[in-house]
Formats: sequence, structure tokens, C-alpha cells
Amino acid sequence: MVSFHFNSTKCGNSSGVEHNLAKVGVASSNLVSRSIFLLLIFYIPLFSSSLIDELHKAIYDEFPSAKINSINIDNHNELPVNFNELKLKNIILLGLRDDSGTFRAVYTTPNSTSKSIFYKFKIDFKLPVLVATKDIGRDHILNLSDYKQKFVSLKDYDKQAIINPSNHQLITKSKIKRGKILTNRQFKTLSDVKKGDKITAIIEDGSLKVEILVTALNDGNIGQIISVKNQNNQTLKAQVVGKNQVIIK
Repeated sequence: MVSFHFNSTKCGNSSGVEHNLAKVGVASSNLVSRSIFLLLIFYIPLFSSSLIDELHKAIYDEFPSAKINSINIDNHNELPVNFNELKLKNIILLGLRDDSGTFRAVYTTPNSTSKSIFYKFKIDFKLPVLVATKDIGRDHILNLSDYKQKFVSLKDYDKQAIINPSNHQLITKSKIKRGKILTNRQFKTLSDVKKGDKITAIIEDGSLKVEILVTALNDGNIGQIISVKNQNNQTLKAQVVGKNQVIIK
């Protein structure tokens, strides 16, 4: 704070003039300070928000179910002089750890060339998984009471983790301990059609529908195309439409 001292008995009217000039000076100084402050407020978010938005997208591309609490890009001391003329094209995620990472931002310059700038960032994020709420035996059909959702750090995450059980029943291939993350490699799917099953196949010819008995040559679930063999040993393609039922294409 700047202090001004005046002696009214010696300065007479001049003190009033000086006082007014002082107020004008302080007002001008405050106006300049506010202008600079407002400029920084508007400039910094515009600079960082586009980068952060693209960084969010890059992380979600790799981890679609990630829960990102915060991202802070480190201050960069080596920005080019013409940085404000560069247009952000895209970013490439280079590394990601529990609480930090690096990425490369690709910019387009005024003469249509590309320029890369490397950044570091801090991040607070978690990843959803399903964990066993009890010991689960082999050949067990997974049900809602067997697991719960939990958010874990990247170091504890498994890329094979099951985030949402599929519409098809999952059967354990081996024992799973309580508290363990459920992964795709621990299960097999109880298919709507199993290899070797005798199933009903529908052949459509206009308004005419004919049902024949065929043998499934591979496993399949509703919507999938599988191979089947008819009683004449012909191999045909068929779409699974229900439990042990297909339509021959």
C-alpha cells in the first residue's frame, strides 16, 4: 500500500490539488491492474481448456469408463514466441501413471506446417472394476450376489477387468478368491448354442417357413453367425435367434 502525507497548514490549496492528483494516480493504477487481471483470466483458460479437453478425450479413448476427478497441465516454460498463432490439431498420449503422465500436442502453424510441443500433467482418476464379494468355485454361474463395483488406481487395474457383465451367463473356469478383480480370462460364456448341439433351423422362402434339424459346428450367442450342418452333410451359415434356434441365411 502507498501512503501519502500532506501538511494542510503549509500547503494551502495546493494540498487539495495534490490530493486529487493522488486519487487519480491510484485510480489509474487500479484500472490498469484490473485490466491485466481480467486479461489473464480470459487468456489462461482459453489456452488450457482446449488442451485439457483433448487430454480428457485421449484418456477416455484408452479407458472409456475412467472417472477423472482433476487434470492439471504443468506450466510450460519453453513455448514458442508465436504460440498464440498456433492452432491445436490433436494430442497423442505418451504415458500415463497413477498420478501423472505426458502427451504430445500437435499444432498447425500459420504456414500450414505442423509443430509438436511436449507437456507433462498431473491427474487424479480411478477406474471401475468388479471384485468378488466371496470365494467363488469353479463352474459357477456368476450372479449379482457374487460381486460389487469398486474404483481402483491404475496400478491395481487389469485391462481384462469386467466392467459390466454381459447379457450372457458367465461361468467360472477356476476358483476366484474373495476381493479379487473379475476378469474376462477367468470366465467362459454359457452360449445360446453350443458346438455339437442338435438345433432347430428355420429356412425362409417368401412367406413359407420350413424347420429342419441341424448340428451346430461352433458355439454362438443371439445375433451371431455360426456354421451348421444339415442331414445331407451340407455346411450352411445361420444366425442365432434364440436358445438352440437359428435362421439359415
